[in-house]
Amino acid sequence: MIEAGEGSGMRYLTIAEAYRDLEQATGRLALTDRLAALLAGTPAGLLPAVCYLCQGLIAPEFAGVDLGLAEKLAVRAVATATGTEPGQVAALLRETGDLGQAAERLLTTNAAGRAGGLTVADAAGRAEGLTVAGAAGRAEGLTVAGVVETLHRIAGAEGQGSQGRKLDLLAGLLARATPLEARYLLRLVTKGLRLGIGTPTILDALAQVYAGGRGARPVLERGYNICCDLGQVAAVLAEGGPAAVEQIRVQPGHPVRAMLAQRLADASEILAKLGGECAAEYKYDGVRVQAHRTADGAIELFTRRLERVSAQFPDVVESLAAGLGPREAILEGEVVAYDAAAGELRPFGEVMFRRRKHGIDQAVRDVPVGLFCFELLYADGADLTMRPYPERRAALAAAVTVSDRLRLTTATEVADPAALEAAFEQAVTDGCEGLVCKAVGPGAVYQAGARGWLWIKLKRDYRTELSDTVDLVVVGAFAGRGRRAGAYGALLLAAYDRAADVFRAVTKCGTGFSDADLAALPARLAPLAAPHRPARVDARQEPDVWFEPGLVLEILSAELTLSPNYTAGWDQIKADRGLAMRFPRFTRRWRDDKAPEDATSTDELAELYRGARRAPASN
Repeated sequence: MIEAGEGSGMRYLTIAEAYRDLEQATGRLALTDRLAALLAGTPAGLLPAVCYLCQGLIAPEFAGVDLGLAEKLAVRAVATATGTEPGQVAALLRETGDLGQAAERLLTTNAAGRAGGLTVADAAGRAEGLTVAGAAGRAEGLTVAGVVETLHRIAGAEGQGSQGRKLDLLAGLLARATPLEARYLLRLVTKGLRLGIGTPTILDALAQVYAGGRGARPVLERGYNICCDLGQVAAVLAEGGPAAVEQIRVQPGHPVRAMLAQRLADASEILAKLGGECAAEYKYDGVRVQAHRTADGAIELFTRRLERVSAQFPDVVESLAAGLGPREAILEGEVVAYDAAAGELRPFGEVMFRRRKHGIDQAVRDVPVGLFCFELLYADGADLTMRPYPERRAALAAAVTVSDRLRLTTATEVADPAALEAAFEQAVTDGCEGLVCKAVGPGAVYQAGARGWLWIKLKRDYRTELSDTVDLVVVGAFAGRGRRAGAYGALLLAAYDRAADVFRAVTKCGTGFSDADLAALPARLAPLAAPHRPARVDARQEPDVWFEPGLVLEILSAELTLSPNYTAGWDQIKADRGLAMRFPRFTRRWRDDKAPEDATSTDELAELYRGARRAPASN
């Protein structure tokens, strides 16, 4: 919580004005500079809260703070605060397509009436002390501390009458808000902030303000990757500088950002990259989770998008409670649909059936799962992330008592291409996607949130030039024609350029979508719609609708080709050329388990292109 005297008088309007400028910015440098100006003017006591707000949150993402405010409830709050009918607000929402803009317009229209002393007694009276009368209250606006505190109270409202309390609290805030504040407050609570910035841009701004420039960004990124709490990083940085951030350590209950893997298709090349030997671990086709056991014995499961999924996998929690030795621990594994009696792995689609909020008991019976553990990152006070892989694997084996549904990934140490090929073939025969080949040397640490050449995926989809699957991000859509009229006919897809924190276009895809997929697309993408090309998107195409990067899907392509029209991998293979996908097709696999920054990178695409052309032609 924000303590009194720690900058609690900072106006929310200051943030709203920054949001407005960020929304209008068209380049990443402009985004960073505007964010830096906002953070430089933020009192130290409010810095964590402002960083969360810029992420569209009021707490670290892994905290799972849910405001529980459906759009219908927010519409009623706007109506109460502005003295209008819910139907009128809903009509304006349909016209503008944005509840924030609708509220802003209503408040602006009512300004003359408010100046005459019009009160909002009903909303203010029910809002537990947030009474405001007339124009004086509106002119005063909101404070950042007041907004954050009230939003936490909204999130904490539970039980009988909770929806009424949420409505009253939000209406009370809106009754005091200026029109611009109302626009962004409503976008925040309805999860539609869409500022065009990501966490890397906020880290750049923090480095610019508190560390003398972007040179300190790697230190801040490492700190964030091992605690997943931007507010914590900001507070530590403001108080002690980059040196203090370097001292942030892994802590149970705070997820560690998942280490990522590169990909190659040739066993000899993989071994050359990994120093001549590696541990070849089975690559299971499931949901990657990070399991935390805290000092009080509680076990929590996080996805790599920092979602809490313990309630969806109570059988996994039960297995860990019985089979995990350390009193405090952080381990990673793959939750896989698994028939223990037959020893058979089941398809990915079956485990995704378990990702539901209701009918959990029946789902547990219908789709049994197993947890295949592959990393131990922390155990009883010891941070293992900086220890080499063989030590981590040995510690993992000692920490886990194997049972039917709690197992270690199959792993084999290999030192020649033939052995690696044999391990790959056996993994595919056993029902896996392929292998994750892990470095075993002294420098084989766990690189939180990074994709280095310490882990390399060898998957069956990468074995031929004509069967590459990649995970791409939707950044635009083109209107459909003919039988697709009125729907999206194709999507503009992009890969992630990690170095620049930009999503670069690589293909346009309209094949592989069922009628049901096409019908669902507008609703899936509506929260991400943008009025112009987002600042973090690099594309030469002009889709009918732009989207903030957010939705990831899996694409199968015939091959990668050079193109003057697509920007992924620009200049990496050939001057004035990027990479494009030939005959792309949606595999019907939505990668809701992946954040956009976890999508296939432009460097990976470049390596796939080079690898395909080094490979001998098939007969």
